[in-house]
Amino acid sequence: MKRELLFSFIGHLVLVAVLGTVGALRLSRPQPRPQVFAVKLVNPGTPEPAKEPGRASVVQPKPRPRKKPEPKPEPKPRKKESVVRKRGLGARIEGADALGYAYYLNIILAKIADNWYNPYAGQSVEFRATVYFVVEQDGAVKEVRLERGSGNGAYDASCERALLVTEKLPPLPPEFTGTRLKLHLEFEQVP
Repeated sequence: MKRELLFSFIGHLVLVAVLGTVGALRLSRPQPRPQVFAVKLVNPGTPEPAKEPGRASVVQPKPRPRKKPEPKPEPKPRKKESVVRKRGLGARIEGADALGYAYYLNIILAKIADNWYNPYAGQSVEFRATVYFVVEQDGAVKEVRLERGSGNGAYDASCERALLVTEKLPPLPPEFTGTRLKLHLEFEQVP
């Protein structure tokens, strides 16, 4: 075992000596120096240097005259949209007081849509009906009546039924200035 240990020690010693010699030879070689180029920076505002014979000059393009922007027509003032739509339902509001309460109208439409059973859903028939109703301050649904029929009794009845079943909606928002909200709810079945 001593013999193997001695051979291993001598082998490693020789290997370290060889690697050290190779490394020393690499360091002793002269390293090539990088090539240096002289660069002259020119400001865009300084005049061009005089032309040297035999060299091409760079031609700067002339600036184009800028076009004056055409005056944009003033947008026409929009009328406040008084219709809110959701899943085949659209609400027209009576009175301008309610126009800023789209979030409340979306809640109303979602609740009514949950209670509406459309007997012709998925069929390729087209019906439109309008139901008038009033939402009281406490959210009670009153004065439900068919305002414009579709010509189909079953469809019209399903539209009225959606409101009669709903009976109560969330109370009107506290910032709403009126005492009641009058709505014309449009139901539509489009193929």
